[in-house]
Amino acid sequence: MTNTSWILLGIAGIAWIVFWMAVIPAATREIQRRLALRLGDSPAAGFLDLVNVAYVRWWHRLRLVGFEDLPAPFREGDRGPGIVVANHTAGIDPLMVQAAIRRFIRWMMWAEMMTPVLDPVWKTGRILPVRYGSEDSSIVRTAVRHLKDGGLIGIFAEGGIARPPGEIRPFQAGVGLVARLSKAPVLLLHIHGTPYTPTAFGSISRRSHTVVEVVGIFDLTGVKDPHEAADRLHDALVAHSGWPTNDQSVIDRFEIEKAQGQSQW
Repeated sequence: MTNTSWILLGIAGIAWIVFWMAVIPAATREIQRRLALRLGDSPAAGFLDLVNVAYVRWWHRLRLVGFEDLPAPFREGDRGPGIVVANHTAGIDPLMVQAAIRRFIRWMMWAEMMTPVLDPVWKTGRILPVRYGSEDSSIVRTAVRHLKDGGLIGIFAEGGIARPPGEIRPFQAGVGLVARLSKAPVLLLHIHGTPYTPTAFGSISRRSHTVVEVVGIFDLTGVKDPHEAADRLHDALVAHSGWPTNDQSVIDRFEIEKAQGQSQW
């Protein structure tokens, strides 16, 4: 090759490198922007949501009922405080609800269920660990602050997975307390059709025909007693689902089984 050819080849090579140095960061920024827009949160949360939506639609054949005409603040692109409350049937429940609500939900989760191996997931989701029986009110304050900043909070009001399936357990008063302090509207959901497995995370690998239904929107700001507020939601879910009630708290049952060395949670 002549010197001119080498020079032209060198110029072309430099131009190619400069081009990709310009394009790749721009493409990366655009991808990150689009991922962040999925739920209105971080690109990491958007990426997990992308994977999750594909997973729940294909593996669990998720069906949504009553989500067509949701009011603010529960629609895609909305801002403003809102509390999403549901019964708890399986470890996959948060994935189902998040796929249904197109805004980022920050979940309050029983600390006993937060296995350390999934710490990156808990951190990305900014999960709020709840320790029942503790006098630490910092998690409630954090949840209320997040709501007043215009975010969504998710709560499984029974406190944990109801076993056996097909029953409604007592709702923990914390849901009423968060609603009263934040003055946020509550979206109540009924989850059914999830796979019943001995452990919380066993439901991840078992296929299902999961259904998430809207029960209604509730304003609990005028209810001063957190227990009464929780009972209103509980009774509405019982009436909607037609499921029988079981008056034993999920938390009490867990503590009994734990003391007996029988817990599989």
